[in-house]
Amino acid sequence: MKLRLLFISVFIIGASVLTFAQNANELLCKVLDFETKYPVSFATIKFDDVQNGVIADEDGEFRLPIDYKSSGKTIIISSIGFETLRINAGSFNLNTINKIYLRPKVEELSAVLVVAQAKSITYAPETIIKEAIKRIPFNYPRTPHSYMAYYRDYQLVNNNYYNLNEFILETFDAGFQTNKFRNSENRTALYSYDLNDDYYLDSLLLKSVYGQAKVINKDESAQFNTALENELEILNGHNAIRNFDIPSFSFVDTFRDDFVNNHDFKLEGIKYIEDTPLFEISFASKNTEVAKFRAKGTIYIAKGDYAIYKIEYKMIENENFAQYKIQSGNSTKFELRERLNTLYEVNVEYKPYNDKMYLNYITFNNRFIIKEPNPFKVSDFEFDPNDQAFYISFNKAVDESSIARKSRFRVLYKDKKLIIKDIELVKPKMVKIHVLDWAAGTGASLEEVKSEDFSYRVKKIKDATGAKLNKDSKLLGYQFREFFTQEIFEDKKPNNNLIFVTKTLPILDTRVNPPTFDIDKYWVNSPLKKTKGGDL
Repeated sequence: MKLRLLFISVFIIGASVLTFAQNANELLCKVLDFETKYPVSFATIKFDDVQNGVIADEDGEFRLPIDYKSSGKTIIISSIGFETLRINAGSFNLNTINKIYLRPKVEELSAVLVVAQAKSITYAPETIIKEAIKRIPFNYPRTPHSYMAYYRDYQLVNNNYYNLNEFILETFDAGFQTNKFRNSENRTALYSYDLNDDYYLDSLLLKSVYGQAKVINKDESAQFNTALENELEILNGHNAIRNFDIPSFSFVDTFRDDFVNNHDFKLEGIKYIEDTPLFEISFASKNTEVAKFRAKGTIYIAKGDYAIYKIEYKMIENENFAQYKIQSGNSTKFELRERLNTLYEVNVEYKPYNDKMYLNYITFNNRFIIKEPNPFKVSDFEFDPNDQAFYISFNKAVDESSIARKSRFRVLYKDKKLIIKDIELVKPKMVKIHVLDWAAGTGASLEEVKSEDFSYRVKKIKDATGAKLNKDSKLLGYQFREFFTQEIFEDKKPNNNLIFVTKTLPILDTRVNPPTFDIDKYWVNSPLKKTKGGDL
């Protein structure tokens, strides 16, 4: 027999989520490194008979229409540092994750230096980067063009996706000689939109973080371009290649004028994208020992024409100013600390199309810290007289070490303290409390017991993240914005009959255009699961 004595109703983030189900009309795939078995982030998937394609996400995951299997289409998968793979989609299986392995393709730095010495070539990284920046006006399009793309934005909290907005859109660009934001022909039109309810939805979280991206830190030594409220334009502002001659974000600043002066560089070697050799150059911001913030990243530049293929940039809050501490001493301690201290990350990749470089994808995410809308608290209190035990449930997983002391719990019957025998964590969120002969302690029979006669007190208990019971705490999350090109159109200007996104307003304030083309040619590439990272 179990008597329910007290229940506290709580709001839990994500309670509105529907059961997640994979789409039976799609092929689900994941790209992995053949040697390490780690995901290959942002691999490009093209098709041998059409111009459009899709980009895998950070976890190496992507979706394909099921008719690619029945038609036996050949897909071409490429990524910097790996051999290009051609594979027939007819070999993919339904109702499972098709794992695709790419083999690394790199050239050792020693071999690069030997060749350079034999030909009297100086491969100083600063010289390479300066030449690459000087050639931007020649390597990138200066004529009108457009990108048909899949765009999404979402929040990531405790590795769970929240508020996943997904769009099929077309971005028009008048050319690299124009200002991306001020030129009237640099515009975007929406063709489809969906708030994906297969993932967690939380309006409180959305309202809490919306607009916070405008100021990540008041210290001007680490800021990013946030003059606009439009999520897509915030993303565009972090494309240092496209905006090479205007300010972007610390410490890139104005890419043409400041990037080389603000960083130290190291030539790591040569990596390949398909058959094109690329200089791999790592960099770090200067004066990191005394600065409040530091930056690190990698830039990939073609050996032949010095086209910049990719920039990876990460801004990190230095350890002395970290708000989160990692207590464990294992080998992942530094990586975990760096992840928690990362303010924002930018990834931009361009790929050649005909004789120019066009945007392949851009991703940007920034850290946010808000007041926890669901503080650690008791959610349920139950008594099992047959087992002579009380059960206290919490809304979050409990730190087991914090319940070791019996003095932190008190169970009373009509204000009379019962003697606690032992305490046990029986579930991540449930504590079991044994008492000594509750009937003798209460002087009452089971038939006489009333629910309102029992009470409890709990103190100094913590959840698994270290948050204290009934105390306000902070919630750490990340706001993501991601743009993946699916098809490029050269020499294309915007049609004035379209409804365009207002750059100064949130993207959701824009009406969707009825497509005048086969929109099924383009598709949303939703994550394959609700949790980012980990095994499938």
